[in-house]
Amino acid sequence: MHNHHHHGHAHGHHHHHGHSHSNQKNILLAFGLNASFAVIEFVGGYLTNSVAIYSDALHDLGDSLALLFAYFAEKLSLKKADNQYTFGYRRFSVLAALINGLILLVGSVFIISEAIQRFQNPEPIHAPGVLGLAFLGIAVNGFAAYRMSKNSGMNSQMIKLHLLEDILGWCAVLVVSIVLLFKPWYFLDSVLSVLIAFMIISGVIRNLRNVTKIFLQAFPDTLNREDLIKDLMKIKHVVDVHFLQGWSVDESSFNLTLHVKVDSELRMKEVDSLRVEIQAYLKNKHVVYSTIQFEGTDCC
Repeated sequence: MHNHHHHGHAHGHHHHHGHSHSNQKNILLAFGLNASFAVIEFVGGYLTNSVAIYSDALHDLGDSLALLFAYFAEKLSLKKADNQYTFGYRRFSVLAALINGLILLVGSVFIISEAIQRFQNPEPIHAPGVLGLAFLGIAVNGFAAYRMSKNSGMNSQMIKLHLLEDILGWCAVLVVSIVLLFKPWYFLDSVLSVLIAFMIISGVIRNLRNVTKIFLQAFPDTLNREDLIKDLMKIKHVVDVHFLQGWSVDESSFNLTLHVKVDSELRMKEVDSLRVEIQAYLKNKHVVYSTIQFEGTDCC
């Protein structure tokens, strides 16, 4: 499911349990809707003989899996760090996004191959049935999107964009089914299913790019190293900042390491208050973990 760029959504996860709990409830509700709807679609696709309905069913199946993963990731992300996972459990959401993307890719390939076979020998489709399913699809996804719009966080953000994409997909199915009521252009069904499959694939690729960057520990997109160093140099007593390294724990919380050179005359007490000041500045930028190494001017 999650095909979604999240450039610059900087929502911090300061999880208030209440917020997260309602997030979880909404996610479970959306999962229930999507899963039962995916079942209806698979049956509907079989009865109407429409590949487009199948590809939408895959889309929804992908969503419901994604929602299920998001639900568990959301639950896990609240778990405190322990001896084994010293950075906490936030990264499970990144892993969930990866697994999901792979499932959707496989499904899309199946849909496309089925559609290609249909091009060679088109089969009749039961248009009124497809029309009914399209109306149902618009209603179900519209309701789910409305519920998700109350949530925050990358997972929910992606789900919301995704549901809107689903609604567009169903509008296309609606248009095709209306044409099929009047004309036996059954190839339109295959064309549409391929388009939907490609929409799924392009979203998955976008998402996998983001996931890969996080796993390869790229410097967080939303932070700018030069700006950070410039800002830190403005703080009193800071002589130099170097070895600034960082990676994303998940899409909205970061980890940074840096060396700060200070005047050798500074007392420990002053260094401590300096560290508090630097950490407060970083916290503001969603840096949840930071390691600061202080050095005197005589050093190195």
